[in-house]
This record gives sequence, C-alpha cells and structure tokens, in this order.
Amino acid sequence: MLLAQYFAGPDAWALGLSYKRSLKRQLTFIIAKHPKYTWGGAESLDQGLDCSGYIFLACKWAGIPGITRTTALHMSLGLGGWQSKDIDLADADECDLSFWTFNEQRQNGHVGALLRGLDGEIQVTHASNRRGVVLDDLDGVLVQKLTKLRRLTIGD
Repeated sequence: MLLAQYFAGPDAWALGLSYKRSLKRQLTFIIAKHPKYTWGGAESLDQGLDCSGYIFLACKWAGIPGITRTTALHMSLGLGGWQSKDIDLADADECDLSFWTFNEQRQNGHVGALLRGLDGEIQVTHASNRRGVVLDDLDGVLVQKLTKLRRLTIGD
C-alpha cells in the first residue's frame, strides 16, 4: 500500500479503530454503572467520577497510550498526552470529545464524549455534577454551550 493511500481521507489521523472500539465499550460500561459525580474523582466507580476523570478512566481502561489525568481545559488544548484535532459538529462521530464553557471563568471546563444512539443520532456522555455519569441527547444547552469538539489522534 502506498503511504499516500494509508494517510488519505478525513479519518487518517483519527483514533485507531481498535482503540475507538475499546473506548466505546468502556464508555458504555461506565454509563451502565451510573457512578455518582465526585469532584476530582478518576479512580473508582464506587467513589465517583468528575467529567475529566470519567473520560480519563474510560480511555485508560481502553488501553489508550500516553494519556495522563488532567483537566478538561488541558484535554481541550491537547496537553497531558491528549493529542487531538479540532473538528466541526457536522463531522462529529463516536468517541470524539466535546467541551463546554458553562462558566466564563472556566473556558472548556466540562468534557464529555460522543456516542451514537439506537436511532443513529449523536448523543453525549458526561459526568453531570447533579446526575452522575449520564448519556444525553446533544441538544438544548448541550449544543448552545458547546465550545469545542476534538478528535483524538492517539494510537494505531
């Protein structure tokens, strides 16, 4: 295969397919366990998770290399091993990271991940400070306050 063919196409720099499948499984597993929200939580479903801890733990369990536990802001900037590229909502797909600014003093202070519902529509999973880890439709305030979408570029 020619190198140009290998790197051609919109997903040429996306998260490797095996990692993406594994990440989707881990996100779905954690959603089903419905852990509570705990600020700073990133280690245990029993103790609870915060938004960046949830995404970190799912990625860690999926075997995604090189990532570190960090904040949603640092994830949005590609720091701490969270290599990624900005994408448009029209190009969004499963396992892309979504960022919100709910408080102007905390730019990109909340993070989640996209999944497809049974109807094929994009939904978002995140750790809500009131409801714990949830899967929500991507509409209303979750679209209005969406500030950034990033596609992970780590892996095979």
